[in-house]
Amino acid sequence: MAETTGFFQDMNTVISDLVEKRLRYYFVVKDEDLHKVVIYLFKTMGCRLSTATATERYDAIEVLYHFSHDATGTYYCPRILMTNKDKPQMSSITRIVKGAEWIEREMAEMYGIDFKGHPRKEPLLTKDNSQVRVQPLRARRIS
Repeated sequence: MAETTGFFQDMNTVISDLVEKRLRYYFVVKDEDLHKVVIYLFKTMGCRLSTATATERYDAIEVLYHFSHDATGTYYCPRILMTNKDKPQMSSITRIVKGAEWIEREMAEMYGIDFKGHPRKEPLLTKDNSQVRVQPLRARRIS
């Protein structure tokens, strides 16, 4: 668990709202600190990006990356909250983790998130399907 201790000591000024659940650490990171955290997880600790998820909350759009430290079975999950739901925008991690390219494209398409610096912003899943509404996983206001 030396990796875990070192990570939280080195990142203590850029993470908040830390929650642990069975070898999974969830924490909030501001967009301006995301690359610092991702570089530490991916390059310093050797974690791999397992997946990423997006969720629409009442107060924000949330993106949660899941980095696995396979040697210990520990997951580190930085959470980015975008409170401007009309124009959700955050930094892409694709330049650091090439494997994030498709999942960020999918989240952009499904939730309307603008991933700043993403190298390919074209639709991935709905490209040839005009039947799918724009941002299909976003809630629609009824009244």
